[in-house]
Amino acid sequence: MLSEYFMETFKRYLRKHGIRILAIAKLTGQKKVKIKLKGLYRYYVEYSPNYPKLEQLVKAIISSEKEKKLLGKIGLKLVRINDELYIELSVSKLEELIRETGT
Repeated sequence: MLSEYFMETFKRYLRKHGIRILAIAKLTGQKKVKIKLKGLYRYYVEYSPNYPKLEQLVKAIISSEKEKKLLGKIGLKLVRINDELYIELSVSKLEELIRETGT
């Protein structure tokens, strides 16, 4: 459930920025990309009063093995680099998600 909310937010972000990110990743020959979580803040819609902000939703996902596994099955991983959270995914998964968003 929480992972679904997260994916809706991520797909809204990709509708705006996905093609540019994909183009840069392909141009530079990257196999994986990392997208800073802060970039998604403005695309988050409060899905539940329990999660009025994206960071609260992400905190709940990180603390749940079940939710982390669901994201993993989708092909996404939340990684922490220097106290910042990033979404890590393969370029092929990025391309697939962009197609799903219809952009």
